[in-house]
Amino acid sequence: MARRGFLSYNDSSVRRLTMPENLLLIPSPFYRCAGPNCGVLKGGSDRWWVMWSSFGDYGLPVMHLAPWDEKLAVQEGALHVCGEGCAHKLQSQFMGNILENRPRRSSG
Repeated sequence: MARRGFLSYNDSSVRRLTMPENLLLIPSPFYRCAGPNCGVLKGGSDRWWVMWSSFGDYGLPVMHLAPWDEKLAVQEGALHVCGEGCAHKLQSQFMGNILENRPRRSSG
């Protein structure tokens, strides 16, 4: 007897069923810290932060930091951060990437 789910069995071959296009994506209740070499899963702590980057009014990259908010946490590009230490590391990486990718001024 065939089981309902992602796989269906037809004789000895296996085929995948397609997901309906109108399926709503439900955000995961599990958040993992984006800090370098961290990866801690979010628990009940209220020390978590949300970070994201964008281009500001002058067309320059901007890093944003906000206290944990579920609506912000599910936005595309949001970084989930477990605390001050990981936020500092991510900010440092962001700043390093900006400086590293700046056009070099020629001296002369």
